[in-house]
Amino acid sequence: MSQLLEQPKKQPFQRNHLVRDAIGQAIYEEMVKQPAIHLFGEGCEVKVHYDAPAIERDFPGRVHTLPISEDGNVNFAVGASLLGVTPVVDIITADFLYRAMDSICNTAAKANFVRPDQAPSTIVIRAEFLTGGPTTGQRPEALFAHIPGLNVVIPSTPRDAYGLMRTTLHTPGVTLFLEDREIRDELLKETDCRIGGPIGLGFALERRNGNAKPDCTVVTYGVMRQMVEEALDPSLNIDLIDLRSIYPIDWMAIKASVRRSGRLLVIEPDVKIGGVGAEIAATIAESMSSARVKRLGGRRMTIPATPDQHCRMMPREGEIVHAVSTW
Repeated sequence: MSQLLEQPKKQPFQRNHLVRDAIGQAIYEEMVKQPAIHLFGEGCEVKVHYDAPAIERDFPGRVHTLPISEDGNVNFAVGASLLGVTPVVDIITADFLYRAMDSICNTAAKANFVRPDQAPSTIVIRAEFLTGGPTTGQRPEALFAHIPGLNVVIPSTPRDAYGLMRTTLHTPGVTLFLEDREIRDELLKETDCRIGGPIGLGFALERRNGNAKPDCTVVTYGVMRQMVEEALDPSLNIDLIDLRSIYPIDWMAIKASVRRSGRLLVIEPDVKIGGVGAEIAATIAESMSSARVKRLGGRRMTIPATPDQHCRMMPREGEIVHAVSTW
């Protein structure tokens, strides 16, 4: 990892650093190339989220700490984008996205559509998933994937985080760039995030490839991708697809694998009802009538107050193994 980011000391609470550092590295490199990129948000200058002192040091006039007003901050960024700025808006945690739903869905998502005679603007909105509720740790990704005009990105590795952020900063429209805090650094197999360059939105990655006739296609994303890989025996004959972006969705990759396996299992960290898995399962069932489809997701309940209990809401190792082995 580049020394540009000056990785902070390990905090007493669980969090990853490699994914976050990769995001910071991508932003730094794009700020060098694109003078229009500015960072906005609560606590930007005190590193509440960015943990990238080099950005503040080298771009002091382009890092703006704003008041505690998520809705107002997004609207401020929309106005700046109309003047040619490329805003990266820090909402800090995904729970605060609810405070900015109107400005994201009613204003930002439609900005390019209501002024077709002008150059389209680019806005990136960052937030991270925490643990420990009841009002911290919610996952609203499916809500935003529902809204026309929004892209939703959730990387599961430093390499993907770096490549996808590089891409979003060149992508017209609004991209929600969501980070799973619980991705474990010690389980990541890659350390150099910059191998390969930018990654296009809507391109899933096959993390495991079965033989010509795999027993099952497993589709997942974010921290759940790491949990699934750790839970499943490497000898299992499966295709494991990491979505990387949940809008746009890589339907070609999913369908190509399901044609070979005949079985689809979607495992998601979010609440199962009305989630990303429901959309994927329904689409595959409609378009591939011979495929068998199954879902495994989180429980629809108020988030417990402790991180340990919160993690039990998501599918656990035993449930993942049972779902794959019985499918």
